[in-house]
Amino acid sequence: MKRLGIALAVAALAFGVNMSAQHFDNTRFGITAGVTSSSSKIKNVDTKSISLFHAGVALEAPLGGGFAIQPEILYQVKGLSLDKWGDSTGNQIAEGFQTKVGFVEVPVQIQWGPDLVAFRPYGFVEPFIGYQISSNGKGEAKSLSKELQKMEYGLSLGAGLDISHIQLSAKYFWNFGSVYQSDVAKTGSTIGGILDGNNFNGFAISAAFFF
Repeated sequence: MKRLGIALAVAALAFGVNMSAQHFDNTRFGITAGVTSSSSKIKNVDTKSISLFHAGVALEAPLGGGFAIQPEILYQVKGLSLDKWGDSTGNQIAEGFQTKVGFVEVPVQIQWGPDLVAFRPYGFVEPFIGYQISSNGKGEAKSLSKELQKMEYGLSLGAGLDISHIQLSAKYFWNFGSVYQSDVAKTGSTIGGILDGNNFNGFAISAAFFF
């Protein structure tokens, strides 16, 4: 009986290890959400990061050799903030400037990481595109919200960890292009100088649950 008990325990352990090892070999669907912190580097202006959010769905599909692909569809909110803006002579131009922009965003993670049975650490590169569906501005940004670029595109680099049905990840992203459309410079607006800066850049932390 003692030998039978040991044999059953070993068989149960082997079965559990096998099931765990196979876990990361299957295509999985999940939900994801997290915090997005972004800002924009603008010439001669000190901007502050603003912490917003993202949420959506994800599909993780293994490709073999430690590689996997994970496309997502997110509602992603990015923005920038500054307390005040002065000109080269020190005169204050604007105060309480803030922009929040909501995108339907489609990032595609290309992951690589070893399956360590109980968990899977990985790194990833992630191109993304998005389309603006909402905008909210304070101060002078409010009057120029209609001049925001509708399309966004960029690249992220990050790392993550799969633990059973839970996935944790962190990334830094770069949006390419300008926040506003080029014709803003022709309006004579006091914030036309924003065109000298970059689009929203920052980092995001996400948690996902896979079924």
